Amino acid sequence: MTTVGLVLGAGGLHAAAQHAGVLAALSEATGWDPRTADVVVGTSAGATTAVSLRAGVSATDLHASYTRTPLSDEGQDIMNRVTTPLDLGSPSDGEPLNVAHSSSRRPANLMLLLRDLCSTARPRPVMALAGLLPVGTRDGSSLGARSTEIHPEPWPDHPTWICAVDLRSGKRVVLGRDDVAAPIGPAVQASTAVPGWFRPVEIDGRRLVDGGVHSTTNADLVAALGLDVVVISSSKTVGGTSGPTDDPGTLARAWHTRTLYREVQAIRRRGAAVLVLQPTAGELAGRAALADRDPQVHGPGASDRSEHGLDEIAEAARVSALARLALPEATRARRLLASASDPRR
Repeated sequence: MTTVGLVLGAGGLHAAAQHAGVLAALSEATGWDPRTADVVVGTSAGATTAVSLRAGVSATDLHASYTRTPLSDEGQDIMNRVTTPLDLGSPSDGEPLNVAHSSSRRPANLMLLLRDLCSTARPRPVMALAGLLPVGTRDGSSLGARSTEIHPEPWPDHPTWICAVDLRSGKRVVLGRDDVAAPIGPAVQASTAVPGWFRPVEIDGRRLVDGGVHSTTNADLVAALGLDVVVISSSKTVGGTSGPTDDPGTLARAWHTRTLYREVQAIRRRGAAVLVLQPTAGELAGRAALADRDPQVHGPGASDRSEHGLDEIAEAARVSALARLALPEATRARRLLASASDPRR
């Protein structure tokens, strides 16, 4: 029996739309149903997509929800469960962000910066930045409520790992795997709690923020599982993972790409085939031209897809992923995914 891991990365609106396109391409090219993945790792926007899959939304319906085409009856019924309006809220007392209280201007946790400076391990500048930023004051509870509505059960039956970061210790917390009690809604809310924007989410005595602070993909989590194939949809990286990127993009994107490269190498050392599906430099240039007016919104039904160009992103991601799947280096992963879709194997 072929075992499959699915990793869905961070990146807000753009990432959610990309995941929809990538998953549709995988289903179209191989017949594999992402809902059947043996383990799904979701970070931030990827957490919302993970929950949609585990709730029963097909890859085709996810893509349709972004491209404004009709969903299947089954998919529409599931999407209709979501009745909570998406409300990213205002700062707690109605005043502008980080002006409401003098304390809101203070760094959330300077120790995260000091630990990073004194550590002999690989630096994590995003972690240090999370400590330097003030504590967010926006309310992200509607994100959690919508996740609870689309997936009413407390947690999916199959392994679903949602990544967050403990704001006090700086350590990654993997909800659904670690010994931390959390229903699905608060878990997604924590994973999407962007530092400096959303308020941290308290779960089991921990103040949790966006899992992308640790890694935008957190793909290393599946390295030791002995899977046959791992599919990674990453929106915050660019180029191949056979080596460091030469893309002249931002320093942040270069950092995230190098981090993903290390994670992929760790998975491959265990013998798994790894398929990384990420935007090309051309796709990124197209995204940069779009007016991304609400960068913190995540997940299906979050906003008007055409207004933000999300329909274009989802379709471009589908076409790009199909082209990537047709390349010779994707042959092993493609065959494994096809075998995973065959009930006789």
